[in-house]
Amino acid sequence: MLNQKRTLILFSSSEIGGAEKTLSRLANSGEENEFYLGSLIGKGELLKQKNKIKVISFGYRNVNKLNFIRSCFNSIKFSKKIKADYIYICGFKACTIIRILSIFYKTPKIIHAIRWNPISNNKDDRIFRIFERFFVYQTYGWICNSKSAKNTLTSFCGVPKNRTIYIYNGINVSKYNENQLPKKNIVLTLSNFALRKGIIEYLNVIEMVVNKNKNIKFIIAGRDDMKGLVQKEIKKRRLENFIDTPGFVNETSNLIKKSKIMVMPSLLPEGCPTSVLEGMAMGLPVVGYNIKGLNELIIDNKTGFLVPFCDEKEMANKIIKLLLNPDLMEKLGTNGYNEVRRNFSLDEMLNKHRNVFNSF
Repeated sequence: MLNQKRTLILFSSSEIGGAEKTLSRLANSGEENEFYLGSLIGKGELLKQKNKIKVISFGYRNVNKLNFIRSCFNSIKFSKKIKADYIYICGFKACTIIRILSIFYKTPKIIHAIRWNPISNNKDDRIFRIFERFFVYQTYGWICNSKSAKNTLTSFCGVPKNRTIYIYNGINVSKYNENQLPKKNIVLTLSNFALRKGIIEYLNVIEMVVNKNKNIKFIIAGRDDMKGLVQKEIKKRRLENFIDTPGFVNETSNLIKKSKIMVMPSLLPEGCPTSVLEGMAMGLPVVGYNIKGLNELIIDNKTGFLVPFCDEKEMANKIIKLLLNPDLMEKLGTNGYNEVRRNFSLDEMLNKHRNVFNSF
């Protein structure tokens, strides 16, 4: 490839979430020496992955503030060693530290990867919006994974429109097939456990569904960042027979294959959840609240249902409606599969990133 750019994709975490999964796939679909992968934390599942491109650890097993800063400096030195054109940083804290270091030490062009929509009024999002204004001149560009996130950056963070772009996540659709509906009624949620993901509130929905249909199983799979609070609440409500929480699952396709419906109960704006695309690619209709980001993926009444925000009763009704209507479930699932194949391919994601790196 002529004029190929070199990019170090840098993760602040070494655990696997949607961002790590998606951007690693991006890197592994590129040409030789087009992308490099790095982590600022010296342990975690991300470092154990066996892919074409190995994730380089710049971090230390003893994670503290000083070591994290040292890790950032190590990543800069590596980027200069490989003559990278860009450092594509996923993580607000990491990007902030590297932008501060860039004032004193020359770095490749810094691109901030925005994998969520920082529009909420919580403390973290407010701090983010302030800092992005401050670091406009140390940042070469921003790549968001939703249109709504781009609008937030340009409208509330003072980020120039000509240096901000949105690129939806992509998956290798050829690896997936339209799902053959299984015999068991399994409703799947793939999400790390965090307050913004609405898992606790989702238990209210599950209770309503179970009260009308006992022949059902809910699976909520993801890394537990809530220290067992969800499991305690499940036990308190006596829902153990209806809910499985297997924790972090590296290969999610097996869970998707045996499920009928996917539910995303997030309460705050999303970016472009990879799990939703994976579910749609395997023929699952998706139910979620009508929030920014998610409403760019789910087409209401076509690929799933967008429920009025926090209307738990309506979310329960939509799940029950799908379970009682296999033909509707199959129709919405097929539409979702076709939507992902047309608009959310990994090849398209790769080509759009290349266009950005060649034009910035």
